[in-house]
Amino acid sequence: MRGTLLILIVVGFLAQPVRAVEQKLIDAAVDRGVAALKTRLKIGGGLGGQELGATALIGLTLLECNVAKNDPAVQQVATAVRSGAVSSTHTYSIALSILFLDRLDQASDTPLIESLLVRLLAGQQISGAWTYQCPAPDDQEIRRIQTEMGGGLRVLRGGRDLSKLSPKGKRTVNELPEAIRAQLQRITPAQPVLNLGPVAVGMTGDNSNTQFATLALWVGRRYGVPTQPALLRVDDYFRKTQNADGGWAYMPGMTASSATMTCAGVMALALGHGARNEVRKARDPNAKPEDASKDGPIKAGLAALSTVVGVPQGPPRRGVPQLPLPALSGRSFYFLWSLERVAVALELDKLDRKDWYNWGAELLLANQQPDGHWAGDHAAYAADTCFALLFLKKSNVTRDLSGSIVGLKGTPIVLRAGGVGGAALKGVPALGPTGIGDSPAKAPSEVAQGTNTPRTPNNRLSPRPDEVAELSQAALEVIRATGKERDRLIERLRDSKGVENTEALLQVISQLDGPSRHQARHALAERLTRMKESTLKNYLSDPDAEIRRATALAIAARRAKSLTGDLIRLLEDSSPLVQRAARTALQDLTGKNFGPDEQASAAERNRAIALWQRWWQEHSGD
Repeated sequence: MRGTLLILIVVGFLAQPVRAVEQKLIDAAVDRGVAALKTRLKIGGGLGGQELGATALIGLTLLECNVAKNDPAVQQVATAVRSGAVSSTHTYSIALSILFLDRLDQASDTPLIESLLVRLLAGQQISGAWTYQCPAPDDQEIRRIQTEMGGGLRVLRGGRDLSKLSPKGKRTVNELPEAIRAQLQRITPAQPVLNLGPVAVGMTGDNSNTQFATLALWVGRRYGVPTQPALLRVDDYFRKTQNADGGWAYMPGMTASSATMTCAGVMALALGHGARNEVRKARDPNAKPEDASKDGPIKAGLAALSTVVGVPQGPPRRGVPQLPLPALSGRSFYFLWSLERVAVALELDKLDRKDWYNWGAELLLANQQPDGHWAGDHAAYAADTCFALLFLKKSNVTRDLSGSIVGLKGTPIVLRAGGVGGAALKGVPALGPTGIGDSPAKAPSEVAQGTNTPRTPNNRLSPRPDEVAELSQAALEVIRATGKERDRLIERLRDSKGVENTEALLQVISQLDGPSRHQARHALAERLTRMKESTLKNYLSDPDAEIRRATALAIAARRAKSLTGDLIRLLEDSSPLVQRAARTALQDLTGKNFGPDEQASAAERNRAIALWQRWWQEHSGD
């Protein structure tokens, strides 16, 4: 739903040439990180549901860190992914399962990969983007996948002889099973590229889900699944939604670009080049590929990213003062992997003459925890550790893209404009506790509660100086006000039109505490009751837990019974704050109380959700 201004990072500009981080230090950090992931798997086992994507990400990371395919940890992930992905509809999970299984490279996984690719293609919105969910496979498709996978390389009952398939990259649509070809005919648009015109604010889809789906489709085209038309629609979508500063926000129409989403945009445009070059070569083997160095949107995106990258200090040297490296948190690790993915795919050693890799490596080595993991917003499922390791290993999930993008290799990207955030970046201090990702940092104790700013022991009610640059004027007015004046300002944000007032309420919630925070949360829920049901449905997938919580309560207040099924799915949300709101909303909306209780075990929670689902199946037509 939202984007946040990028934070300019200045980690120390040195007059002397910067020496690289020692490889032995990087290798040691990688070894500790891999050990932390294996420990996580031993403790937590395979993750299911929407966390299937996190499980696949762990497996992909282990393989990229040169862990053997037959290692027990990798095999544990493979078993969990094969089981969960068969029926998965979660966009992140589908995409990461494809990336992991492709990297595992077992022919027996081909039927599952093909089916997952069809689900992704069917989930692409008219805008060219993706939401959190894709269409579900029917029971017949699930049985077909299980039958084909069950026999290993050579299937004996009604399947294909997978051992006779052409090598990946040389397969054609004709090698796909009849069931897959039939599904493709039902979802493939008649035209190769949609002429969309401007993409409207609030159009379904977000750039985070979209970047993962796009990466998976690029990998998937080597299985004979025709993904190029979808990739070209993604390219069209990102070209039409680029902000004036060269960056991209979380969703179209938002003026505040973010670092990670700018990486997503640049990567999508690069994959668009790759797709067009493949189509051109198929038509004419002698055709020259496009020169990406002349692509204005790509150059603008890279220039914007260069404003976020700092300069590494290098190892300590006598007589040269060493600045303290900042503490990374929030979505910093997600951003660093996104940056690495773009720079490696495009073979860029520097951005605006700055060594992005050594800068990021210094930050990561300084922020590794004693037990080997990294912790930000996504630490609960070890995703931050995966992001850090993939950065340090210079992982390249689009290996066959590198080298095919003409004109950019070694090109020094020079900033010629304001970059992401433009003038708003001027004067922003060096990286502080707020991190460098798409949102302010979250204290470990508050991640589950969905708040956006860490609290000090005395629960301060005023923002730090480095936070002020990120807060809107309306939010600052509320935070600095007291008593009845603060109440009046919160009510004004509740009642005023415009997405900027929703943004301000979210910022206020993250900064206040006690009765004032309760009032702001109530105001946000009231505000959302004015939204259409289709908008509320989209908000249930927003990355901010506060929005999901408020939306659940707004659905109950509006008596929007058509969204009961969506509220039931929210009982499995990663945030306890949202789970509680979903349970309260369901009880209010239906007059029923199937639980789960606050202290319910996993088994009790699953039983309660099953009771809700059964009740809804019986009463959804009422």
